[in-house]
Amino acid sequence: MGIQFNLNIFETNLINLSIVVSVVIFVIGDAFKVSLQERKQGIVTALNEANERYEQAQAQLNEALSRLEAAKSKAQSIQQEAPANALQQKESIQSQFALEEDRVNKQFENDIYLARARMTKTLYTHMVHASISKARSSLVTHFSQVGHTKSFSVMVDLIDSEKEVALA
Repeated sequence: MGIQFNLNIFETNLINLSIVVSVVIFVIGDAFKVSLQERKQGIVTALNEANERYEQAQAQLNEALSRLEAAKSKAQSIQQEAPANALQQKESIQSQFALEEDRVNKQFENDIYLARARMTKTLYTHMVHASISKARSSLVTHFSQVGHTKSFSVMVDLIDSEKEVALA
């Protein structure tokens, strides 16, 4: 027994099979082609979107790297300028301190001058007051001995008025 081919079209249902295969190829083949095209289009779209996201991420990365480099260079410049800035601030503070010290010393000298002036005026007032009191007591003693009490009261009034003028 060997394998033989049956070439009888009606027995083998070759016509039915060819009709079914052609219907499947034409009807289902077009739907399959459309499905494959849609799938291909979806894949291409997804690849394009992924590529765009990659490019955006790459741009953000590059921007972040450039900001990082800028921050590093700024930090480096701050680190290099810090001693000079500190020295400059130190000198500024020292000069402000010197100015404030001069101002305080001048104020102190002015206060001393005013205190001396007040003390001098107080001493002057005390000396005038003591002198007038001594003159009054001398006059009282002198006029009491002489007996001129009426002219004495005129003299005392005159000394009191001079005292007010001298102390003013």
